[in-house]
Amino acid sequence: MSGGGTMNDDDGGLKEQNPSIPFLAGPIHCFQTLFSEWYLIQNLVKRDLRARYKRAALGYGWTFIEPFLLSAVYYALFTIIAGNPEKLYSMWVLIGVITWGHFSRSLQGTLSCISRNGGLIKQVYFPREILVFSPVLTQLVIALLSLTALIPVMLYLNVAPSNNIWMVPIGFILTTMMAMGVGMMMAPLNAISEDIGHLFRFITRAGFFVSPVMWTYEMMIERTGGSSQWIDIVMLNPMVIPLTLVRHGIDGTPLVLETNHILYCVIFAFASLFIGTSIFKRWEAKVVKYL
Repeated sequence: MSGGGTMNDDDGGLKEQNPSIPFLAGPIHCFQTLFSEWYLIQNLVKRDLRARYKRAALGYGWTFIEPFLLSAVYYALFTIIAGNPEKLYSMWVLIGVITWGHFSRSLQGTLSCISRNGGLIKQVYFPREILVFSPVLTQLVIALLSLTALIPVMLYLNVAPSNNIWMVPIGFILTTMMAMGVGMMMAPLNAISEDIGHLFRFITRAGFFVSPVMWTYEMMIERTGGSSQWIDIVMLNPMVIPLTLVRHGIDGTPLVLETNHILYCVIFAFASLFIGTSIFKRWEAKVVKYL
């Protein structure tokens, strides 16, 4: 097999390596690859995790230590120095940092999956969506491991798991879908011009502040005085719902969200993933010449 346009099939003939795939069939092909190449993807995730921590004496312990240290910093800044009276605030920020970190790193990994692997792509043919699934799943594993940093915080704050825990996986699923969808949508364009990558690095940094990482949905409701106009504007950010779900799933406090805001987030997640996979499968082979 080579990086050319054809390869031998099982019958000894030739078949097109990069067949033209109908736009609407992109999602089907991507998820067929996810299941058919699961063993390979799983091994790539393990390789990425080992590479991330192989030179660190504490190894995987950093998935716990890093967010825990961040929580200590935010607790000092916003509870002790700024005088925030809410005792759960440090935990809320830690949850927001972990969830947003998963979204940001997954988006960047997906966005650069073609440009970052140009040498490999030009050498040999393989389903390029593998380059999407492996970094996203790696970041998901890291995020879930990082949640263990919440255990001592929850013990200190006397917060116990509740029946709302089901919100946590739902929040992470929506976050993952949006990161993959938007990233796959932009990945072919980023292979042509890496200005796209620079732009999205700015967007994710700015998004840290305009998303409920350092603030909460309830704080926003209180600050806007319940004005539906301002609330609707804030809720145009599709990450508000996943971050809020994860936060309330862990702290167990009651959650009241408008149905239209939930529907908007779910539709955005599914639509971005559908459009993203369709664009990726349609254009990923065509942009290889720009690498």
